[in-house]
Amino acid sequence: MAIAFHTFLLQLLLFFFASFAEANDSRKTYLVQMKVGGHRYGSSSGHQELLGEVLDDDSTLADAFIYSYKESFTGFSASLTPRERQKLMRRREVLEVSRSRNLKLQTTRSWDFMNLTLKAERNPENESDLVVAVIDSGIWPYSELFGSDSPPPPGWENKCENITCNNKIVGARSYYPKKEKYKWVEEKSVIDVTGHGTHVASIVAGRKVEKAGYFGLAEGTMRGGVPNAKIAVYKTCWRVIRKNGREDSVCREDNILKAIDDAIADKVDIISYSQGFQFTPLQKDKVSWAFLRALKNGILTSAAAGNYANNGKFYYTVANGAPWVMTVAASLKDRIFETKLELEGEDKPIIVYDTINTFETQDSFYPLLNEKAPPESTRKRELIAERNGYSILSNYDEKDKGKDVFFEFAQINLLDEAIKEREKGAIVLGGKSYDFNESIKLQFPIASIFLDEQKKGKLWDYYKKDQSKERLAKIHKTEEIPREEGWVPTVAHLSSRGPNCDSFLANILKPDIAAPGLDIIAGWPENVKLSSDRPANDYRHLRFNIMSGTSMACPHATGLALYLKSFKRWSPSAIKSALMTTSSEMTDDDNEFAYGSGHLNATKVRDPGLVYETHYQDYIDYLCKLGYNTEKLRSHVGSDKIDCSKTEIDHDADLNYPTMTARVPLPLDTPFKKVFHRTVTNVNDGEFTYLREINYRGDKDFDEIIVDPPQLKFSELGETKTFTVTVTGISKRNWNKNRAFMTRNTWLTWTEKDGSRQVRSPIVIYSIKGPKACM
Repeated sequence: MAIAFHTFLLQLLLFFFASFAEANDSRKTYLVQMKVGGHRYGSSSGHQELLGEVLDDDSTLADAFIYSYKESFTGFSASLTPRERQKLMRRREVLEVSRSRNLKLQTTRSWDFMNLTLKAERNPENESDLVVAVIDSGIWPYSELFGSDSPPPPGWENKCENITCNNKIVGARSYYPKKEKYKWVEEKSVIDVTGHGTHVASIVAGRKVEKAGYFGLAEGTMRGGVPNAKIAVYKTCWRVIRKNGREDSVCREDNILKAIDDAIADKVDIISYSQGFQFTPLQKDKVSWAFLRALKNGILTSAAAGNYANNGKFYYTVANGAPWVMTVAASLKDRIFETKLELEGEDKPIIVYDTINTFETQDSFYPLLNEKAPPESTRKRELIAERNGYSILSNYDEKDKGKDVFFEFAQINLLDEAIKEREKGAIVLGGKSYDFNESIKLQFPIASIFLDEQKKGKLWDYYKKDQSKERLAKIHKTEEIPREEGWVPTVAHLSSRGPNCDSFLANILKPDIAAPGLDIIAGWPENVKLSSDRPANDYRHLRFNIMSGTSMACPHATGLALYLKSFKRWSPSAIKSALMTTSSEMTDDDNEFAYGSGHLNATKVRDPGLVYETHYQDYIDYLCKLGYNTEKLRSHVGSDKIDCSKTEIDHDADLNYPTMTARVPLPLDTPFKKVFHRTVTNVNDGEFTYLREINYRGDKDFDEIIVDPPQLKFSELGETKTFTVTVTGISKRNWNKNRAFMTRNTWLTWTEKDGSRQVRSPIVIYSIKGPKACM
């Protein structure tokens, strides 16, 4: 889908950045986190009683109370005045009162690319009993992608607002900011008016639709990863107009928590979540704690890693980095979209990869009409801004119709006039290069091409070369080009990188895995424009659209996890482990902090051999060892049985994770020794022996890695074996651009004796200087 600069980009990538700027109202929405036990205010009626005790004289519960939470959060949300907030904060039963923040939202070949083809073995009966919770911007229920012939799962209670549930959409509820003062752009309905939620839901579980495509591009059969699964929609993101008149998207934290609350109560099988915060410490990330409660109920959460790297920041930008969440990075696919600008008389065309021109190749060369023709030009024309609007031609002449107009992107409003005046095409000139690994795609409702700073120079050189001749150009329709043979998937430039910006999570590799997230064709509401608000006169509508971002990568991981669950009723951590250890190797310069364990690959996911299982209590014990506050931990998980006071602090504490990561302290040139303790579970019947291998690519960034024992023997299904991995070395600077140390492209692989199964785990020892807030 077309993606332009900064604000334009933020909307269309649709993984929304966290925003804390709110209107200065007397009442604002807060989350009131309660302590666990020792008081009478633990129920919904208790929450309202406590709130009633602190309300101002002229306030009522109807003014203030919003939600009481049962499953996802210990406490309630309320609209409070500053004085009411202060009174609540002084109550001994209250742990914290924090502002409800605004989170931001972050195909025909993508499933084949991951080796989950139409011919892959399916278990349709089990698939149809699975329900995915899509917490997003709603859904377009009238799409042919959202139909099903099989009934809802046994015991499932359909809960749909504003629409009628069908055999595919078995739940649809909305959670809008009840006390915030916005002007509403859309009706308070589950109907999707941005397209993001529809796109995500169709990637996970859209039914098979043949002859899908995008104006002739990427034609094929569209379907989700698990086309028989059911969808429960929880709409938490809305288009509104703020007090300053700016249209914006709001995804309020209190609404998201309530959606998770309901998803847990509904007993969904997996949550797909393409929203998030940047740089949020675990202690304040209430949404991540809600996902731990979901895991306790057997629900895995698949979440987008964020698009924050596009801001020019790379490391310490990953979102949704809690270890109990499957955090998904965005990768490129095995095809590219190529657009050409042919210049008459020139041997080579100008080729770009950040444009999608859906219009047919121009039938002939057309004269160029530019914004700032050189003074010596014999046909000078200027694009000028008049007092009451824009005009393409300051000296309008009938013979000036039918040309290719070119102008700077900063004057994008001129495009409207170019269309009105029936120009043949538009060449839009940008500033700095935005061709980041082909991750940004611009398109306009006219034959068009975007040239970045480097490539627009080539156009100007051509334009100025011979002033005695009329300069002519031809804009070609975008073509789908396969990548060269042997190409290995790489991570999109926009995708956020680790390490995790939290001292409690510094030894957890994030993101966990990479999945296709660039140029994904999926479902789209037919009542929503294909491009963003600019240009204003793009009124094209279609059943499918192309979008990019980690928001698109996340549902691919969700779909593959559901596919595995249709065969194996494993725990959330076992399913996550299977996806990670069977992934394909990646070799990006940005290493494992860009892609985690590797790229999703469906070929061996049903038979991973061994899995790393991490149970709910393991996460609690891990945080206790790292010194997490008992009272806060009790409130986060909703249990008064937790007591970290008797746990010995161990800053080298380990978690039974499918990857092995440790941060070593600065300064560099310091010896280190890290020991990882892991337990694997055999998931196959019979006797098996696995032999350890240490693999690395390129330079050896460690002195020695010892695995003890060097082989693991299993005799029955469900048997577990424990081993240690000891890594020693010196943290010498080996990464000049970051003045950092890191063991890169290094793996422990347990290989079954006959070579039929491989269980691969990255080993990352690092020392990277990050933002002060992260260290």
